Amino acid sequence: MKQYFFALIFLLAINSIVSAQETESGLKQVIRGVVVDKQSQVPLPGANVALFDSDISIGTSTNENGEFRLEYVPVGRQSIQVSFIGYFSATIKNLIVNSAKETVLFIELEEKVITTEEVRVIANIRKDQALNRMASVSARAFSVEEANRYAGTREDVARMAMNFAGVSGANDQRNDIIVRGNTPSGILWRLEDVDIPNPNHFAANGTTGGPVGMLNNNTLRNSDFYSGAFPAEYANVFSGVFDLNMREGNNKKYEFLGQLGFNGFELGAEGPFSKKQKSSFLINYRYSTLDIFHKLGINFGTSGIPRYQDLSFKLNFPVKKGKITWFGLAGKSSILSRDSEKNSTDLYTPSGTDLYSGSKSMAAGLTYARFHNENSYSKFVLSYVSQNLFTDLDSLSPENIPSSYFTQDNTEDKVSFKYIFNTKFNRQFSNRSGLTIDRLGYNLATKVYKSEWKYILDENKPVWEGASLYRAYTQFVYKFSDRLDIKPGVSAVFLGLNNSFAFEPRFGLNWKTGFNSSLNFGYGLQSKIQSLATYYFRSKNDNGVIELTNYNLDFTKAHHWVLGFDALISPQLRIKAESYYQYLFDVPVEAEFSGYSLLNEGAYWGLNTRKNLVNGGEGWNYGLELTLEKFYSKNYYFLLTTSLFDSKYKGSDGVKRNTAFNGNFVVNALIGKEIPINKSSTLVFDLKVTWAGGKRDTPIDLEASRQNMETFPTVYIESEMFSIKHPDYFKADMKIGFRKDGKKVSQVWEFYVENVTNHKNVLNRTYNRSKNVIEDLLQLGFFPVGNYKIYF
Repeated sequence: MKQYFFALIFLLAINSIVSAQETESGLKQVIRGVVVDKQSQVPLPGANVALFDSDISIGTSTNENGEFRLEYVPVGRQSIQVSFIGYFSATIKNLIVNSAKETVLFIELEEKVITTEEVRVIANIRKDQALNRMASVSARAFSVEEANRYAGTREDVARMAMNFAGVSGANDQRNDIIVRGNTPSGILWRLEDVDIPNPNHFAANGTTGGPVGMLNNNTLRNSDFYSGAFPAEYANVFSGVFDLNMREGNNKKYEFLGQLGFNGFELGAEGPFSKKQKSSFLINYRYSTLDIFHKLGINFGTSGIPRYQDLSFKLNFPVKKGKITWFGLAGKSSILSRDSEKNSTDLYTPSGTDLYSGSKSMAAGLTYARFHNENSYSKFVLSYVSQNLFTDLDSLSPENIPSSYFTQDNTEDKVSFKYIFNTKFNRQFSNRSGLTIDRLGYNLATKVYKSEWKYILDENKPVWEGASLYRAYTQFVYKFSDRLDIKPGVSAVFLGLNNSFAFEPRFGLNWKTGFNSSLNFGYGLQSKIQSLATYYFRSKNDNGVIELTNYNLDFTKAHHWVLGFDALISPQLRIKAESYYQYLFDVPVEAEFSGYSLLNEGAYWGLNTRKNLVNGGEGWNYGLELTLEKFYSKNYYFLLTTSLFDSKYKGSDGVKRNTAFNGNFVVNALIGKEIPINKSSTLVFDLKVTWAGGKRDTPIDLEASRQNMETFPTVYIESEMFSIKHPDYFKADMKIGFRKDGKKVSQVWEFYVENVTNHKNVLNRTYNRSKNVIEDLLQLGFFPVGNYKIYF
């Protein structure tokens, strides 16, 4: 690791010398973009756009296509204000303008119901409100700048969301997130209106996270995160939703990016295909930094080097009355760790096993958006997604001879067609409706060796012969006034695999009780299909015949009620409180009496499903969430979030227990400060502290574990599932950064340390056969990382 950091410091020093030779004052850049109606997405010509709270006066109006361009904008933090007759004004604050890259914005204005009434909205573009106008509660917009800013995020949107109220992490080594006590497998990832599989490297069964994300912040634009009572368009989910958007490439000039850091060695490019037609491309590629250094001969103390690479792109082609876009995300990862070949210098390879595992994922979509008139548009989306998860696990004999124990090679494919129709009937009344048809293909092959090979999964159907999943929804927005609106809707889901069906009512209400305060309510019935591995789990009956005992499982369902209040105490300070209650039912549990439930999926590694499951389980999540946030101003910000919650479930034995994710509380405190050195250089300091209830665990039967001769000998006392609570979790992260703008390049240096205090947080417990003791497996310790980024 020392060699790694010396190499990084040397690189930063070289670039610092080059940068110091460039002009430090008078650097200018362009802010441009498009202004549209929030409901209809139609461009707004004639909107006024100007710098806000600036020493200089720069302004313009949008053209017939809603486009604007502000030139000669000084680099650094800038804010703009957008206004249009009959619409609420919008103020976008603290944009980071750098010298080597134009700032391109997509701005939505909301039409007033009563145009004669002067209604002023402070900081209209607010992070506590979703971009999606159908959302009422438990929704928050986030910017790419936030994901890059917060300490401990590693430029990862999932790790960034762990700072929000109601959200916590499951494992420091991975970015799986727990939303209001729910299983991480209940998360829905959506990219460009396409539901995608786990967008992380080293994905595993039953997870929605991984150690390194495939999603690239450099290709994303502002997006939404939801933690409950979702709008009707989100189906097949009951925990949380990431609704992500990729930005379009610059259609005026070519721009390039280079980056070296924890997430990989990265190169990016964007620019116009045709400036006249305003078509553009955006493409980024990353490769594992550790693997590059390993190939250069740098020793990291282990043979298990993580290898991964990913590619993301978006092509944009405006056409008459609409546009066509093609986007894609693909990645593959693997790690080979062999204890049978470990030498004395190998510090980290696990003992007793040889492991080769990884994943391959891709998602691609073709979208055609057509504007029918100034109030309506349609969107057609055709997509294909695929994910392959593979594992080869060998156990070692006392003579260090490997023998096969577990093999997994599971592939799931999906072809989807989606249609969305959005219309604004008038200033008060609008609707969004949609239909999605998924065709599922799969090749599932998982087996374990116990005196002979036993297949757990063995199913194969190409996508054109697989099952279909149908989803349809409609949702309305009706504004009684500029202070009160309701959002009723319904969603329906049908799975052709076993003819399961769900009808889901949704409702939201927003009431602006004061000048800068509002009361919000949301309700939703949500349902989620089971994983294909659960439906096709194989078992033998008493006659030795293979059966699929889980094939006819229904959806897991949940009622979700949320009541929230938020207020702007000042233009830069807000407070928010939400209370919620979630009742889950039809949860898969074992037919025979036990404490097992699929609500605990993701608590441990591996295929967490069993035979003979029935929809007889229940779950309860309720809590209170508080947020106090100072938006960035006067060179600093802070964010304080507190979550108090309880998460319980009931298996087929009828005993009410804590879920694996019932930590009871989470407290996050973040603060950041920027110190301008001169007009082109800025020092950045960020600190994050997390304090949370300890993880739940199941007691280990020590005597049974000692007598167990299997590869993984730990035997748990299942009658006491999750009755143990480990000590409280504590973790402090810090980041120091430096931004430098030059005439031709802009650069960012970052050095951050996770778990500064090296606190020993327990992940879980296991039986160690070689030591003949029960030992704690710890989470991430003191972890320093550097990052360098250059724009040109």
